[in-house]
Amino acid sequence: MHINEVKNNAFYQFPQWLLKEEPYKNLGDKAKMMYMLLFDRRTLSIKNKWYDGDGQIYMYFTNEQFMKELNCANGSVVKAKKELAQVGLLKESRQGMNKPNRLYIAGYSKTEFQDVQKLDVGYSKTEFQDVQKLDGINTNNINTNISNNKYINSSLGDSLKRLNWLDEIQMQRIMEYVGIDGMNIDVVQNAIERCADSNIRNFYYLNSILKNWSQKGIKTLEQVTKDDEEHKQAESFKKQSWKSKNDDFVGFGIQGSGY
Repeated sequence: MHINEVKNNAFYQFPQWLLKEEPYKNLGDKAKMMYMLLFDRRTLSIKNKWYDGDGQIYMYFTNEQFMKELNCANGSVVKAKKELAQVGLLKESRQGMNKPNRLYIAGYSKTEFQDVQKLDVGYSKTEFQDVQKLDGINTNNINTNISNNKYINSSLGDSLKRLNWLDEIQMQRIMEYVGIDGMNIDVVQNAIERCADSNIRNFYYLNSILKNWSQKGIKTLEQVTKDDEEHKQAESFKKQSWKSKNDDFVGFGIQGSGY
């Protein structure tokens, strides 16, 4: 394959543990492919802010869409969903009449972060609920390009030990700032340290820091430092400006009282 083919083609991510680890390696091919499609769909969910109050990302994927993508009948889709649900990788939540079900996926239970205590993703074996055949939502695939490997995990080192309040899906979202937005690892580490040091152990707070930096195009620790300095200068200017206006107001009052 030529280098240009690699650059110009989009690829799906397929977790290796689906092929190597128990009980996941015993899943049928359709179930594994279904998980791959949902794994890829996370980026669209993040873009559309499809996550609940607990920060759990959910996806929309109708049976018809699965049938088209997997080139199979509805019965095969239902069977694949049951398989994923039985091993705790898929959970469905009904949203009421004429609304599509929310699909939640869980990650590998034995996290690759070896020096972090096991993360509780909040999923267990659940009773399978079939999906109604619903259309009307534009859920075009957005392909991810994440390099979430052992190098990234180990490079974050001790900082990851302070993130045992994040589940694996939330952790994956944080890692996407490296893989998708191109942030340096030490930038993510800096955000983790700020969040932990302030005792605000909340996914939304950590995500808001990284999202703010991402929107500013910040990718390096030097840019973070510069942004901090600019913020301090701006705050100092605001205080001085307020003090100056307040002094002018007081001075005006004193002059006025002399008449």
